[in-house]
Amino acid sequence: MPPKKIVSNDPQPPAERPRNPQPGSVMVQKRSAPETPSFREKLCATCGKPFQLTPDQKYYLCPACYRKAQPAPRKSGRNTDAQVLIQIQCFECGSIEYLDFVPSDPAKTLCRACFAERKREGKV
Repeated sequence: MPPKKIVSNDPQPPAERPRNPQPGSVMVQKRSAPETPSFREKLCATCGKPFQLTPDQKYYLCPACYRKAQPAPRKSGRNTDAQVLIQIQCFECGSIEYLDFVPSDPAKTLCRACFAERKREGKV
């Protein structure tokens, strides 16, 4: 009959644990995970300065260069509280349409369909 294994999850100090509870048994204790991750030293691909990473990170830029490389959040120039619609009459077909911006020359403004047709032809 094979010897029985005793698995212990109790973090008891070795002095309080029994040395051999039964003749022929084996005491197995699990290792505790490391508390602090080991940092890796890397060189920034842009500026060449050293910076530290944890094992799960995979960056090649230091934090300062990473922030510079990311695009800034876009701020809308329009006021999003209320939308103003401008009524126009198309210069080509004469249809009436509403635009969400003020055209530079309202008398020569095109509707969406005429604008798309001119764009396909390459005239705009």
